[in-house]
Amino acid sequence: MYRPNGTPPGAVYPSMANGVPGYTMGQMAPGQGQFPRSESMFSNSSTIIQAEIIRQRYKKLQPKDALDDEKDYKTVVHTLSREGLASVFKTRFTAEGRCDTGNAGLREEQAAIYNEVYGPNRITPPQKENKWVKLLRQMFCGIFNILLWCCVIAEVLLILVFRGESVSQEVASGGRVDLNMPGEVDFDTKEVKAEQEADYVTPIILALVIIMAALLQWHAEQQAEESMEAMQKMQSVALVPGVRRNSAGQRVSVEIDPTELVPGDVIFLQAGDRIPADVRILHCTDGMEVDNSALTGESVPEPRDVKTEKAGVPPTEAKNLAYFGTTILKGNACCVVHAIGDSTFLGKIAQGIKSSRVKSTLEIQIEHFVEIIAKVAVAVGLLSLVANLLSPVKRSPPDILQNSAAALFAQVPEGLLPTVTISLMIASQQMVARNVLVRKIDAVETLGCVSVFCSDKTGTLTKGEMTVQDLVVPNKPGPGGVAAEGLLVVERKLGSFPLQQKAKLDTLALCGTLNNAAEMKIDENGEEKLTGSPTETAILQASAEVQGGAEQATKMKSSPGNAKLFEIPFNSENKWMLTIHGQRGSPNCFLVLKGAPDRVLKFCSVSKDPQGMARIEAAMQDLMSKARRVLCVARRELGGAAPPKFEGSGPNDCNFPMQDFEFVGLFGIEDPPKDGVAEAVLKAQRAGVKVVMVTGDHPDTARAIAKRINILELEPPDIEEAKEFSVITGTMLESKVPQGDNFADDEEQELVDWWTVATTHARVFARVSPIHKQVIVQAYQKYGYEGVGDICAMTGDGVNDAPALKQAEVGVAMGIRGTEVAKDAADIVLQDDNFASIVDGIEQGRLSSENLQKSIMYTLCSKVPQVAPTFAELLGVPPALTVAQILLIDIGTDIWTAIAYALQPAESMLMERVPRHPRLKKLVNWEVLVYSYGYIGQLQMFFCWLMFFTASPGTWDLWRSGMSEEVELENEALITQGMTVYYWTLMLGQIAAAISTTTKLQSVFGLCGPPYGLPNCTLNLMFVFEMALGLAVIYIEPLQNLFDTGTLSLQCVLQPISAFVGICFIEEVRKLLFRRREKRLSDAESDASSSEGHSSSEEGSDGSDSGRPLLC
Repeated sequence: MYRPNGTPPGAVYPSMANGVPGYTMGQMAPGQGQFPRSESMFSNSSTIIQAEIIRQRYKKLQPKDALDDEKDYKTVVHTLSREGLASVFKTRFTAEGRCDTGNAGLREEQAAIYNEVYGPNRITPPQKENKWVKLLRQMFCGIFNILLWCCVIAEVLLILVFRGESVSQEVASGGRVDLNMPGEVDFDTKEVKAEQEADYVTPIILALVIIMAALLQWHAEQQAEESMEAMQKMQSVALVPGVRRNSAGQRVSVEIDPTELVPGDVIFLQAGDRIPADVRILHCTDGMEVDNSALTGESVPEPRDVKTEKAGVPPTEAKNLAYFGTTILKGNACCVVHAIGDSTFLGKIAQGIKSSRVKSTLEIQIEHFVEIIAKVAVAVGLLSLVANLLSPVKRSPPDILQNSAAALFAQVPEGLLPTVTISLMIASQQMVARNVLVRKIDAVETLGCVSVFCSDKTGTLTKGEMTVQDLVVPNKPGPGGVAAEGLLVVERKLGSFPLQQKAKLDTLALCGTLNNAAEMKIDENGEEKLTGSPTETAILQASAEVQGGAEQATKMKSSPGNAKLFEIPFNSENKWMLTIHGQRGSPNCFLVLKGAPDRVLKFCSVSKDPQGMARIEAAMQDLMSKARRVLCVARRELGGAAPPKFEGSGPNDCNFPMQDFEFVGLFGIEDPPKDGVAEAVLKAQRAGVKVVMVTGDHPDTARAIAKRINILELEPPDIEEAKEFSVITGTMLESKVPQGDNFADDEEQELVDWWTVATTHARVFARVSPIHKQVIVQAYQKYGYEGVGDICAMTGDGVNDAPALKQAEVGVAMGIRGTEVAKDAADIVLQDDNFASIVDGIEQGRLSSENLQKSIMYTLCSKVPQVAPTFAELLGVPPALTVAQILLIDIGTDIWTAIAYALQPAESMLMERVPRHPRLKKLVNWEVLVYSYGYIGQLQMFFCWLMFFTASPGTWDLWRSGMSEEVELENEALITQGMTVYYWTLMLGQIAAAISTTTKLQSVFGLCGPPYGLPNCTLNLMFVFEMALGLAVIYIEPLQNLFDTGTLSLQCVLQPISAFVGICFIEEVRKLLFRRREKRLSDAESDASSSEGHSSSEEGSDGSDSGRPLLC
């Protein structure tokens, strides 16, 4: 690896002037003039003066109107002559810019100084949060975390303030209680333990839950970051060949690390190379082409030349410039570096997208949920305080506060945080199996809520590579054959051409192989490898396919009779390429002409035949209507007209005939849709997700592709507005951009009305710029979904997509062909660049969201029976549940069952419902609260009290006798038995709630319909675990002492099973009634739609299922 003299390996120098990361070359960095000093850098004043001279000289490359803090890409380097460039950079060019001979390039000592002044050729990555700071933020910040930490602090304060023992705490808890013999207590001789010791368990467990949940989320996101870094390391960059001069001024050929390139370096690039910096082309071969799709989004190759541009031409339109991050498709070039790092075009875009990210829908949902729970918990806590004060059982102030705090804490779902985190982690791991890498785990839930999917075309919906789709040849070769017999059109089907007409295609295939700038090689593994421009490689591949494979094509091309004798390369003026083949000196030489049809056909004899031309033009129109790029091929035998030496560059100066060519055929070329994309679009549309194509390509091309992949209907809709707005161009958007960074509430009504219609009917945005893509996403977020605002996802791979990726609620970047800037801006990375994978991701996100909602429904069910005993004491009911038992249910069992919901398979027709809009239908809404608190919770409470008084003999009589402290102390064994029965019944009721909440409408056990069953093995294991833990708490002495339980008789254990059966049966009946109601409503809607003539495709056949309330 070449390094400038005196430059330590890997050194990153503090920047002094322009060209440093974050500053334009031609502007001063903050603090400029106060240069950091070191032994290796700027150790004397002469070096400082030299650096300032370099900076002032470089300002000549900036236009006069450039600001000191210019954020746009501005330069005049494309308008300077070679001599002017050499003067600015103090470098040297030789051999008319070829620099292949002579002493050229910068001096080595100059390059070392430039490296210190301009810094490394590296785009400053987005500032990443320190991983330990991130861990602390996830542990202590966030509204739900704050609520839980408040609970921990409150518990600790209660322990510290009220350390004294109350009367009830003097009851011995160290002995074993045999509940089969009520009224008798067997005391141990152990020292009496105060109940307050158990109170330490609550804050410790809560703190551990918070810390573990934060660690899990942090670990998952760190793994995603490591995967991203691994992908980046795989995309290594090769050394760049260049030329410099040594201290004696002599030529030195070098290979330079791309990060050590400096302005003024002379480098050599060839086809297939990735351009390592922004360069000015000094010399290039004719027909040189570059792929700028990473910057522009357009897949069409762009020609390059060396002509100096006129003043006023924007640098982005200059043909003598090539940009960092793009690729050379065809030809080779000698270039001079003029911008590096953040000063490149790519760097300017990257620096412009460092805005804050849109808040995820999950964050919004959690904030809403916490607000509800906080209000409920405070209300319950206050009511509990009142209940304790009014209770017949007289308690000390510490006991009253402890009980009130317990009632408050019981309403806080301590297990929600780890449940959400682990559920999303599991979902993100399942997405990895579908080639979807989730960088931020809460994006999983947001993906399930997406209502609009804005997708880039090139490389996302299409393959990003040109492919010949159609071959058109005359049915009868020779003069008059086209007019007499017409044309044969052979279309690619199922990835290959049907070769029944191979004999008629052979001439076209041979010409496509011979007249071709691409090269075909067979590597050591026997696989075909093509190099060259996308168009040339597509033609060569199709020609080889017709001829029987790469080996046969190579054999035909190397045949002595097909040897290439002369070539006129493609250029932008001729728009054709000509080759001459045969054996030198032989009269059997022939010419092959390939290029734009209008340029090639004028040399053909068929141009004099109106009927033949009409057939050819009709065929071309048909191909172009399908978004094909059409190239024409013609051939001519030279015969005795071959000169001894071929010369010329065009029809006016060549020494061989350029007329009376025979029309051979047409190639129809396109960037085809990826396999499975059309089906994925239909799947998304059935799920109520609007798929919108956003591309820089031509509107006709975009429209044709959109129809093929089902984004646009084959027949235009009857609605006039839908026709007008189905395809919107960048020109139409110019006057519709907001004045500020985003749409404001006081925008002009005309603009609001236009975007309201556009977000409703538009399906394709074509010829759009990078800023347009961001505006389109903002418009959907502001005016979509009937003014509520859509939840928007944006896919893309290029730098031009990065601002929109950052703006969208879910940014999706391509992992293979995506730029690092796009990946850094995205929440999700597609490892296989397949649009179909992200539609699968939507399904996984929607399933994750639905399972998370079911998990929360299940968790909240037990809150009513948990708090009921506190208020029952107002009526003199004996204690039925302790704080330790509540924690055992919430954290000991419920949390693991709730997490198991993440593995729950989808209920029927999950992807045939409209997405849940988080602003209209919260994750925790009134339906969830009614279901959990007002329905299942009430059933659980009913059965708990029923078992408390019937399965525990004597509890009813104890209550009727009137509760007092003396009665409570005398009947401790009986009270413990009642609490144990209540706990066991509630645990069985929670298992019933878990089974019931696995579906919303579908029958679990098959009551009058197909059974959903119990397909989640993990959840089933949790049921077994819950029952085993419950029985262990009842029968194992250490656990009895810890959780205030006692041994139950077999009858007491079996009788509460009726609660499980009763809840499941009632819920099955409810689902049956609601299914019948849904069917009646669906039939009524179908009848209404039929009478109107059609139904809205946006709502979907099953859209009503998710839109109607669960319990009404």
